[in-house]
Amino acid sequence: MPARLIAYPPEAAAISRWIPDGSRVQIGRDSDCGLRIDHPTVSRSHAELLHDENGWQLLDLGSKNGSHVDGIEISRARLDQGECWLRFGDVLCEFSVIDEVSAHDQQQRQRAQRDLSAAWTRRIEVERLGIGATVIAAAEPPPEPAAAPAPGAAPPASADSEPDRRDPGAGLADDILRGVVELAGCSRGFLLLAQNGDFVVRASLMLDRDALQQRAFSGSVGAVQRCLAERRPIVVNWIADELWLARRASVLAGGLKSLVCLPLLHAGRVLGAVYADRRGAGEAISEFDLELLCAFADSAALWLLAQRAFDALAPDPAGSAQRWGRIVDAQVTTP
Repeated sequence: MPARLIAYPPEAAAISRWIPDGSRVQIGRDSDCGLRIDHPTVSRSHAELLHDENGWQLLDLGSKNGSHVDGIEISRARLDQGECWLRFGDVLCEFSVIDEVSAHDQQQRQRAQRDLSAAWTRRIEVERLGIGATVIAAAEPPPEPAAAPAPGAAPPASADSEPDRRDPGAGLADDILRGVVELAGCSRGFLLLAQNGDFVVRASLMLDRDALQQRAFSGSVGAVQRCLAERRPIVVNWIADELWLARRASVLAGGLKSLVCLPLLHAGRVLGAVYADRRGAGEAISEFDLELLCAFADSAALWLLAQRAFDALAPDPAGSAQRWGRIVDAQVTTP
């Protein structure tokens, strides 16, 4: 049966590979490797995973930092149990033998992720910004009349009944945030936009905005700071293995398992960032997922500009929007 190998490099998206029966896959830092892991503790040609008539084997290729199977260093080992944890240098990998049904389910998940990304893009471009609305309306048949709601049931949502329709800019920020949270398989998050030399929270999901400015905030301010400073996505699939995160009392108290933070960039300008995390178990955020997320974030930056976001999303007169500088100041600094 084919195998699946998922590598979890620190602060990066998971690398997932399907390996057919009868294959030989070299693992290492070199660009010619079938599974390339760009991490300093991984040798250029670190190990080889192979399949023959006796099953799957792992062979260390004289690597500097060793290869491990379920915590035991090996030079050669059979992977007969079907599922195990491998480690190359400091990079943890999940190995599993996959039947055809499971392989098909994983492929279906990727197709579903593509469809979800396309659906959120259509929703925002057509419903929020009106891009292509006339063409789509002409191509689609008129909707069926809605059935009468059951006694006591809430009325169905409509464009006129959604509260955020009164503020198109806020509704756009909410949709961008929800799209990222769903695509990343997370449960909560917030969106920041640049405003007068600082960043302002313009949307939040499953987070009390006031709690963001309290020391008890269980998300990762550090991840957002890195994202904004380095202008690159930050992905952590195993927070417990990242010392700069795992040592923070607030992160531990929140029971966070994984997170992602995406910069919103345009023409070298940082427009903001979108942060999402989750506490429960879930699929790893893979390179495939990150590719979809980055494409969505790139589109989001254009959507925000098209909406004249910085004008439309100006703070209200009461100054109720939470400023990022205050959120950072409220956190406990960990050495």
